[in-house]
Amino acid sequence: MRLQHVRVLGPTGLSAPQTVDVNAEGAEDRDATGLVLSPGWMDLHAHLREPGFPQKETLLSGATSAAVGGFTHVLAMANTDPVTDRAERLQSLLTRSQALPIRISFVGAVTIGLDGRQLTDAAALKAAGAMALSDDGRHAIDRVMFGHALDAAAAAGLPVLVHAQAEQLGDGPDAEAVAVTDALDALRDIRGARLHIQHVSTRRAVDLIRAAKSEGLPVTAEATPHHLALSSRDVWAMGPHGNVNPPLRSPDDRDALCEALVDGVIDVIATDHAPHELAAKQAGANGFHGFETAVGVILGLGFDGGTVYRACVSRPREILGQSLEDEWILIDPDAEWRVDGASFKSRGKNTPFQGRRLRGRVVMTVCRGQVVTERVMQHV
Repeated sequence: MRLQHVRVLGPTGLSAPQTVDVNAEGAEDRDATGLVLSPGWMDLHAHLREPGFPQKETLLSGATSAAVGGFTHVLAMANTDPVTDRAERLQSLLTRSQALPIRISFVGAVTIGLDGRQLTDAAALKAAGAMALSDDGRHAIDRVMFGHALDAAAAAGLPVLVHAQAEQLGDGPDAEAVAVTDALDALRDIRGARLHIQHVSTRRAVDLIRAAKSEGLPVTAEATPHHLALSSRDVWAMGPHGNVNPPLRSPDDRDALCEALVDGVIDVIATDHAPHELAAKQAGANGFHGFETAVGVILGLGFDGGTVYRACVSRPREILGQSLEDEWILIDPDAEWRVDGASFKSRGKNTPFQGRRLRGRVVMTVCRGQVVTERVMQHV
């Protein structure tokens, strides 16, 4: 497929309009004036809910939703039922993922059952295909055990992704600061370990990560689109539909996240895609759908093209040691649309952006040389 007059998103931002050939079997050449071609985005943090929770999401519905949202590679968390804490479970998921429209990779759990008491076999999980280890959804592990986990992961050549929230302290800012401090203290003692802090939500955590990076510690961090775009002021109107973990924080915390993303203290944007059925959300379940609104929300925040490329394309892959494949998304940056969760391809319709107008939407997603989704744009 030849795209004429398209601008390309790269490490230095957007190029001038040019002609680009994209490996997309059967796709017709087209005039792409006004459109942006980007390498496929990678999401380092998503919950695809399978096995155990098909009413919320399946591998197929999640992968399809991600493709519509512009993600060509997604890392799925281990808090399924049963937990992905054994090599054979991870291998089964990888086998099933081969037929999906985009690339799905998996983390293995840090501890058996996510309960913080017994470490999983990091080497066996790595051999089975795990890209990282994470107990995301829980942080039941204590400081000493976490040090052992970092050591085992380092020996296996895997990063540890930590849900930085000390469970005994609830979900307040102190819980995040304590967990980040403990994780960084453990990291100082383990040669070769790599630590990634998930869904950072507070200025205090940003300051801790900034200081750790200035020390040269091998730590990376992520923020979600909803923590970058929304604050506690938005929660009251949502009722139980505004429940998320960590919670939406103060406007000052939100501003700190945006500044840290630009500065590179926060390395990547990851959705923490957490689909739920309506009954679960009404009952207070934590989490938001993340895939299909990500591009519009992120472009609406006004980050420069180089920052978006680093946060959504290059740095997520670098953290996992993955090369950039021949995967592409075509974005209409001027497309205005109103969010309607009922239209999502995901089984989870639970979006905090319901009814909001966004600007910027994916027109086409190409993965493994195939057009896996294409949209006829309608501006509303």
